[in-house]
Amino acid sequence: MAKQSIQVSDLGEAIREQLEFLHGDTVEEINAAGERAIKKLVSLTRKTAPKRKSGGDYAKSITHTTETNSTTGDKVFTWGAKAPHHRLTHLLVRGHATLDGGRTRADPFLEKALETVLPEYEKEVEEALKND
Repeated sequence: MAKQSIQVSDLGEAIREQLEFLHGDTVEEINAAGERAIKKLVSLTRKTAPKRKSGGDYAKSITHTTETNSTTGDKVFTWGAKAPHHRLTHLLVRGHATLDGGRTRADPFLEKALETVLPEYEKEVEEALKND
């Protein structure tokens, strides 16, 4: 970075510009890490989600959405399942009552996938913050 001469009265503006520049790069790196993580989470949960003998309709319905904050450029990634299977996630992960009064076993497929994906994502975010 080349040295610049600025007036004391312009110091605040110069600092703001540099912080915005650094913030933009950091946000882009974190957004890219988030996108890689959510895609890996969707892939892992599709592979490990419970499947009925009749097919894997629930697993096929697993997807993600991305929303972007228009002001900051931050992205929010949300994991989920498409309708009509979206209601099953809670029942599969936590277990549920059966018609004969028993309970089904919980299937921690989502937690296991998160245990794999989150440490990698956290490491990428830490690296992005250290680099900037």
